[in-house]
Amino acid sequence: MSSNNKSNLKPGQLLGSLAIMLAALLWSIDGLFIRPQFYILPAELVVFLEHLLGLAILSPFILIFWPKIRALSRKSWLALAWVSIFGGLIGTLFITKAFFSAMDGNVSFATVVILQKLQPIFALLLARLILKERLGKRFYFWAATAIIAGYFIAFGKTGLDWSQIDWRHSGALFAFVAAFAFGSSTVFGKRITNHLDYRAVAALRFGLTSLLALLLLILSGSLSNIGLVSSRQWSLLTLIVMTSGAGAMFIYYFGLRRVPASAATVLELFWPFSAIILDYAFNRNYLNLTQLLALVVLLFAFYQISVSGRLKKMKFSGRVIRGQDKGRVIGFPTANLDKVDIDLPHGIYVVMVNHNGRDYLGLMHFGFKDIFKGEVSLEIFIQNFSEQIYGEKLEVSVLEKIREVKSFASPELLTETIKKDLEVLQRFN
Repeated sequence: MSSNNKSNLKPGQLLGSLAIMLAALLWSIDGLFIRPQFYILPAELVVFLEHLLGLAILSPFILIFWPKIRALSRKSWLALAWVSIFGGLIGTLFITKAFFSAMDGNVSFATVVILQKLQPIFALLLARLILKERLGKRFYFWAATAIIAGYFIAFGKTGLDWSQIDWRHSGALFAFVAAFAFGSSTVFGKRITNHLDYRAVAALRFGLTSLLALLLLILSGSLSNIGLVSSRQWSLLTLIVMTSGAGAMFIYYFGLRRVPASAATVLELFWPFSAIILDYAFNRNYLNLTQLLALVVLLFAFYQISVSGRLKKMKFSGRVIRGQDKGRVIGFPTANLDKVDIDLPHGIYVVMVNHNGRDYLGLMHFGFKDIFKGEVSLEIFIQNFSEQIYGEKLEVSVLEKIREVKSFASPELLTETIKKDLEVLQRFN
């Protein structure tokens, strides 16, 4: 029987979930205590400076991973551009403007927060449409439960409802646009972290967003306002970079690589939980019974999302092409496929291969075959199969990821590892 039906939580998935929740905690600290300190500055200047400083810290990763970056497909570059434009520039800019608007008294802080609850809805829909993340009913039940619990945590005392939101007000519109920008960025960020190390993704995002923000500053004539930044604000900008900015993004992409985009965006709802804890610790604002119950439900929903947030079987097809026959040399001949741009994290997978109506178990390697050239390969060892199939089409169902792609010092070590990988197939027979 396949282990695909098991619901036990894998260490990598748990680690990814915790990383996303930690990033959400850092964003809470930013929104409550740090970002309001920049109220007198243009929002676009704040966005530019925090991304520029973040780039200064993360830029070495662009050099380290340049071979892989150079090998990115056009589809991956478009995903990265979307993340930089929407998640980096538009999302950060509009949520900053929304909070500044709340400080002006033109819109309530509660309105900004509740509109941010739209973010998971955008991400869930886009993850289904773009990444084809087919998740079960159990996942969507707990996702909806988490969103509702987050609502009660944020507004258990105020009782704000949708009818009180003035959609014509700029602050409400800013929050709505930010929700879409961040939600869609989660989906496209998942797409790019499937094919590129999360450290390089974070560095590229900060680099592209810095350029875009600089262009916006020049066009708006706000670049000269950089002289208004006080020494204390420069110190706070450095703090943002190390925590809620580059630091949180670094942690976030680390987690995003390990969980589905649909689960990631709901795990980000750790924001209301952490914000309430911080509010109590520093402002002594207590939770009422409704909020306490919602908090318990939210934490339980987070766990269930991590458990049930696995993808169902992914299917794709590819044509067999000639490789370098390295697998045949060590006794494990593989079928190399021309399909190397699928939305799947690099790794070693158990797969089911259909050829001429018959199913065969196999192991699939999807990742870089030469880190220095940045070349990606997708090759499959098909168990109990010896036919010549060059040029033929194979239907592949991905069952389970068993490990990351590794480099080996010798063919002997590679052979030993493959033999251990093949033992996993016994669970699927």
